[in-house]
Amino acid sequence: MRRFTFDNEENILEYFRCSDNRPLAFPESNDVWNIFKVINDEDIWGNWKNSSLKSDLPPDFYSDDLKLMMEVMRFDDQATDKGKTHATKVKESKMLGELRDLDVEGIFPNLKQVLLLGDSGLPLEEDHNFTRYRENFSRVVLKHARKVTQYKKNHPGYKLIFFVLDESSGNYFEKYSHDKIKIELGTTLLGKPHCFWADKIMVETIKNCNADYLIWFKPFSYSEISGSKSLDLPKVIIYELNKLSIETIKYNSKHMVSSEI
Repeated sequence: MRRFTFDNEENILEYFRCSDNRPLAFPESNDVWNIFKVINDEDIWGNWKNSSLKSDLPPDFYSDDLKLMMEVMRFDDQATDKGKTHATKVKESKMLGELRDLDVEGIFPNLKQVLLLGDSGLPLEEDHNFTRYRENFSRVVLKHARKVTQYKKNHPGYKLIFFVLDESSGNYFEKYSHDKIKIELGTTLLGKPHCFWADKIMVETIKNCNADYLIWFKPFSYSEISGSKSLDLPKVIIYELNKLSIETIKYNSKHMVSSEI
């Protein structure tokens, strides 16, 4: 059932196009806006070819008409052991197997996507870990950065886009109090939100990714704040690397907590 999940790169991009996209751009320019349009517009997307199969030459997508190529990748704040261990995905694989046994494909022949919400069963601070969030972002992006020479060899003269799906749920906050507090489900804390797109350490990773553009898609960033109000942070960030200018923010990982508490 890979074709129904985010293991399929086409599904990631289809989900991206269906979302309420309001991109934040660095810098704000026509070039960056055009990069957004060529992926977000269904008609223009018809110019792209899928080369994500193992037998294809990387990266995952390219367009001869647009002279663009794109590599799609995923990360979250749960993967451990350099991405080899992931408690939630183990649960989700089991759920997929159960759906397969129920013949969901036969019952719903028009099914396009399946979104799974597996419970890792881990304690709160192990389930969502800020240090691991940063490390996984860097590991995934730089792993693909090392392949850029091959991408450019396969498509000479094409501009390269890195599309990064951020599957972390909720948001992180830097708590104002630096006292040790036992974090439990339902704990209320005062703090300021993690502006992930300007995080100094994560921006340094972006600067070293060797791509021409990077799109950061964080669709599951909903958080509730005091008074049952939601925190409306951007879900799509686009960076143009050769013109990138951004005021970064330093965050102390020791003081960061997840809104998922």
